Amino acid sequence: MAYPDGWTEVDGRLMREFSFENFLQAKAFIDEVSLLCEEQQHHAELHFGWGYAVVETYSHDTESITQRDVNLATAINALEG
Repeated sequence: MAYPDGWTEVDGRLMREFSFENFLQAKAFIDEVSLLCEEQQHHAELHFGWGYAVVETYSHDTESITQRDVNLATAINALEG
């Protein structure tokens, strides 16, 4: 399975780190990602702080990366414009 640009497999999870100029931009991004997660009913693990956000996703029911994770990662990449 091919992963979207910027995403890598780490410990059985699809993961990507995003960089921002400040805390508020990182939080705004996390807010957008959480809306996508709700929309797709597939909830990623989200971590953020000053100037960064990390998104990790895997399918809890299979404990592996599935097409649902790839779809979510693709939608998250689209937030970058």
